[in-house]
Amino acid sequence: MRRVVLLVIITLMVWGADFDWVEGYAKALELAKKEGKLVMVMISQPNCPTCEYMDDVAFETESLSDYVENFFIPLKLSLSQAKSLGLKAYGTPTFYFLDANGSKITRALVGGATAKTFLAKLQEIRSAYGRQKR
Repeated sequence: MRRVVLLVIITLMVWGADFDWVEGYAKALELAKKEGKLVMVMISQPNCPTCEYMDDVAFETESLSDYVENFFIPLKLSLSQAKSLGLKAYGTPTFYFLDANGSKITRALVGGATAKTFLAKLQEIRSAYGRQKR
C-alpha cells in the first residue's frame, strides 16, 4: 500500500498541472506583446506560507494552471525586484496585472486564494480587459 501511495505522489509531481514562470520583466512584456496576453505578476518572498500554498496547491490545480498558461504571462518577482519596478508589496503574495506596455490594469490583489476563487478572479480580469493588441 505504501508503494502505491508513493507511486501516486511521484506521478502527480511529474504529471501535475503547472506552468512556467517567465524569467525577467522585459521578457514578460515582450511575450505579452507577441502573444496578446496580460502579465500576471506575483510578488513573493522565501518562507512565505501563502506564497508556497499558491505555488504548491492553487497553481497545481489543472483548471487554474491551464487558464494562466493560455491567457497570461506569469512573472514572479522578489520584493527587491518589484520595488525596483515601482510595484509595492502590501504583503506576500501581492499580485498585479499589467498590459503589454507594463501599465497596471487592476489594483493589487494581496494574499492567496483557493484555485477556484483565483480562477474566477482571473476570468473577471480577462473579461474586463480582453485580449491585448499585438
